[in-house]
Amino acid sequence: MTGGNPGDGLRPEELEIGFAERKDEEQLRCLLAEYGMDIPGPIEEQLVVKAGEEVLAGAKVMQVNGCRFFLEVIGVKKDYMGKGIGQLLLGEILKDPWRCCRRALRGPETGGRFQLATLARGGASSFYRKMGFVPCPMEELPPDYREQCEVCPEREACQPVPMLYAGGEIR
Repeated sequence: MTGGNPGDGLRPEELEIGFAERKDEEQLRCLLAEYGMDIPGPIEEQLVVKAGEEVLAGAKVMQVNGCRFFLEVIGVKKDYMGKGIGQLLLGEILKDPWRCCRRALRGPETGGRFQLATLARGGASSFYRKMGFVPCPMEELPPDYREQCEVCPEREACQPVPMLYAGGEIR
């Protein structure tokens, strides 16, 4: 996976999207901590955008079943907010979530249809809407993620918005 069009002085050829390595753990942990989040699961399951050795953004996608995915976390280093890095990373995931999920259960058929759900925290729902997500009922989320949100002590402050993206080719 390679970069796209981030703008603001960053050249696409300077960026690389791939799975994180052990050496990226501290940078990604600090980046996500800026949002009150932590790394969900092993570092090798996280997708990162890097410029050289610097981690600029990270995300984790989990496959719920054959064609349903959940975006557990996504974050961009504060210094790179508004420069297209988040759009670049999420855009890569939306092209092929099977390839962006370290533990994919099975691959898609060519142009296979899929759904990607997430919980937008705070004002992040506008970012997801720009990327083609639509709000959905909480019941549309996989049970584990829905239940985790329901018991979270920060729910009032977080104001989570369940979001859903439908992708792939219609046959």
